[in-house]
Amino acid sequence: MTENIRRAIPDDIADIVAMVHDLAEFERAADQCTVTEKQMYTALFGPYPTVRGHVVDSDGQITAMALWFLNFSTWDGVAGIFRRRSLCAAKLSPPWPGPQADGHTGR
Repeated sequence: MTENIRRAIPDDIADIVAMVHDLAEFERAADQCTVTEKQMYTALFGPYPTVRGHVVDSDGQITAMALWFLNFSTWDGVAGIFRRRSLCAAKLSPPWPGPQADGHTGR
């Protein structure tokens, strides 16, 4: 199996949104997760992108993702990166193992 970390592309939107919803379900917050593919596309690839995304591509299948955006502390005068818990490979950050690891069958 070949794993490749790469920037997200528009073809990844459905997988990214499905992973976000799976994570919300895992966190017992599925009712709070309302993001749509259209919203995610606009955030990542619209005329003024507000979010950056990377995915792990395992032989053509998206197995993990990380979404992040820049922030700025007006008090400290420094920029940083904000990233919520994501479906990330260990290469990116401490991972959530995904729905299959805990017996979750997915959608």
